[in-house]
Amino acid sequence: MKQAILLIILGIAGLAIGGVKGGGFLMLSWLGVNFVVLGIAHVFQWHGLFGKRHDGTLPWWSWLLFAPLLLYSHAVWYLLILVSREASFNEVTGDLTVGRRLLSVGASSPFENYIDLTAEFQEPKALRRAAEYQCLPVLDASAPSPEILRRWVLGLRPGRTFVHCAQGHGRTGLFALAVLLESGAAGTLEEGLALLRKARPGIRLNDAQRRCLEAYVKLRAGESAS
Repeated sequence: MKQAILLIILGIAGLAIGGVKGGGFLMLSWLGVNFVVLGIAHVFQWHGLFGKRHDGTLPWWSWLLFAPLLLYSHAVWYLLILVSREASFNEVTGDLTVGRRLLSVGASSPFENYIDLTAEFQEPKALRRAAEYQCLPVLDASAPSPEILRRWVLGLRPGRTFVHCAQGHGRTGLFALAVLLESGAAGTLEEGLALLRKARPGIRLNDAQRRCLEAYVKLRAGESAS
């Protein structure tokens, strides 16, 4: 909810400045509208806001309607990877690797599952055409329902899995922690989080993501009891 409120406040501020200044500042109003819509999407968990398809592409209408926000997101992403000293990916276990959005993984993928959790980025063509590619769009700083998360984790192919979001921290940590619980590599949430942060210290879970995982644990326990 904090993320949603912040986005809506920023959006209203952008709308106000653009409306008062006019001219070249009108683009700021457009970005403000995008932020407000994104904030509302966070409230109602509309992970399909950008219309990202299962093949990792964004439709033309998304590029058109959300042009300022998508340009902003891409600019911030490229800036962060330029200044960051963090590795693009880190191995957690022999079967699990976590990281940020990649531009390529070489000629062939060493993974049986390549999980893209971004809702706001179109995956590079070389990656989304790989047979291992799978897309579960999740809004930044948010979480899917525990039922959807469990269905995806249980549906992974046997073998190595690579999980990524934009920077490889929140959404990535959420999904990867569920994988660790299912595989038995971690017995508790705290144990799994410690394992993830040992491999990739930048991993952080916000309140919404923790609540999702707590519900996930209860869901697993309920299914085991039945």
